[in-house]
Amino acid sequence: MPETPQREAGGGFTVRRRLRAGAERVFAAFVEPGKLEQWFVVPGYHTPADRMRVDARPGGRLDAVMISDVDGAEIPFGFVYADVDPPHRVVLRFQEPRELVTVTLSDAPGGVDLTYEFVSWPGPADEKASQRGVDDMLDLIAAGIRQGTI
Repeated sequence: MPETPQREAGGGFTVRRRLRAGAERVFAAFVEPGKLEQWFVVPGYHTPADRMRVDARPGGRLDAVMISDVDGAEIPFGFVYADVDPPHRVVLRFQEPRELVTVTLSDAPGGVDLTYEFVSWPGPADEKASQRGVDDMLDLIAAGIRQGTI
């Protein structure tokens, strides 16, 4: 049974975005290292595709590192693909901190509507900052689509 966010014991938010690409192309951004490296970053770091291990199936994992652009310090991270339904849905489960991200893609005029549901336990300390971070990452996906790299 697919996992769905349950906010009763945590907190979170939902972001919606229309992207000018088909669902297959946008879905690939969540499962292919060369596409993930373009957006799965935080300011001041990069996440190289050649340092990712991706097994994008239910129960599979992504393991990678973010590398500081300033001093090369590495931050390892990973998540479980809790559910994968190409090209419509992907659920990412993080352990530390405990988070669940559900991305749903629906066909729309001129592209696809992306719904990004984020839930964490406990809820985010600064929900607005967390949502800005997601918006920034989705902006990078949109830029990759415009540039033809996603």
